[in-house]
Amino acid sequence: MRASVTELHEQLERAPEDWSVRLRLIAIAIEAGDRDEAKRLVRTSPGDDPLPSELQAKIYELLTRDPPRDRTQQPG
Repeated sequence: MRASVTELHEQLERAPEDWSVRLRLIAIAIEAGDRDEAKRLVRTSPGDDPLPSELQAKIYELLTRDPPRDRTQQPG
């Protein structure tokens, strides 16, 4: 069963250091076209230590992904 966005936010509140949940929320925000929320999720992560390079690469990949196309708009 997939967790709802609300459930994911609750999980993140209980364990803010859990990057698996944080990454899922970032991906959801990007898919919804809400880059500000995605960036907020990155900025509000706990700790001052640098993130592992694999995690940095995943965040970069998510934040630089093209926004989803609006399915109501006609191409061209």
